[in-house]
Amino acid sequence: MTTGLGLSAYIDVPTYLRAPANQETASLLGMNTTSTGSQAAGVTNFAVASSTSWVAGPAWILDGPTSEVVTITGSADGTHVTLAAPGCAFAHTAGASISQGGSRGSLAEIILRASAWIENYCQQGTAGGDRSLFALSRTERWGMPSTRAWVDRDFVVSVRPGHFPVQSLASLSIELGQGSSLAIDVSQLELATVGRLIEIPYLLQTTPTVGQQLLLETRGLSRARRQWAVLTYTGGITVGQVPYDIQQAAIWVTSDMLSQRANPTGAAEVALGKRTHVFRQRGDTVGDSILLLRAHDALQPYKAELWT
Repeated sequence: MTTGLGLSAYIDVPTYLRAPANQETASLLGMNTTSTGSQAAGVTNFAVASSTSWVAGPAWILDGPTSEVVTITGSADGTHVTLAAPGCAFAHTAGASISQGGSRGSLAEIILRASAWIENYCQQGTAGGDRSLFALSRTERWGMPSTRAWVDRDFVVSVRPGHFPVQSLASLSIELGQGSSLAIDVSQLELATVGRLIEIPYLLQTTPTVGQQLLLETRGLSRARRQWAVLTYTGGITVGQVPYDIQQAAIWVTSDMLSQRANPTGAAEVALGKRTHVFRQRGDTVGDSILLLRAHDALQPYKAELWT
């Protein structure tokens, strides 16, 4: 698991309720409030704007990449809820959405499911790492030459990291084998294709170490021989600044999941008396609803071109 990463939420409950989704949500909400002040990780006396309608049981905190599920056991007063030990796993600032489910389910949980759908669709990161679209510090190791890392004909080291856009690059080195590696000067960083591709010339600006010099003089960086690129970088969308197109996609996917209440069989068309609901475009063979097709279009700039 990536350090500092919990469940991911690209919208929260208030954001969805403000959208003109025309979905019934009252039966999906019990206590619905926000945190007040800074809440440290591990706190069990969680400060909220109002604890009205709390019940003992699960509650969902939607707070970007540090969203989580906690258990409420009581309420000390109207502005605090008591969480079961060990309390919240992550620190939360003021304004984090915290809510409980209603009689027919939980809106917050559906938002988390919609957010996971978005990550699986975009396919950033790796199956063995994380799929989050949020910008966090990550370390990756890619074999080269490959579609992920290579040396081009101008002897420029090129790497396509798992998450984009790249915000900053902390380090990049090439593992040459037998415990030898070559550190690349990251101050020479060039970002191409809207932060998806890292390019750095590898020609040394300082004298190499004895081991590096021998290896480079005898073999050098190869465009064909097996090597590995290791980089530490921050890539993804800025926490707290989710673009509107991703937010809108999350609203559409959440609405699609909510619409399944009126269409539990997943039919393309449902007739109720004189009213007919069409869920998919006529002639569509994929089975995606019109809402999901709109989400596909909105998420296209964030969809990975490579899958690993």
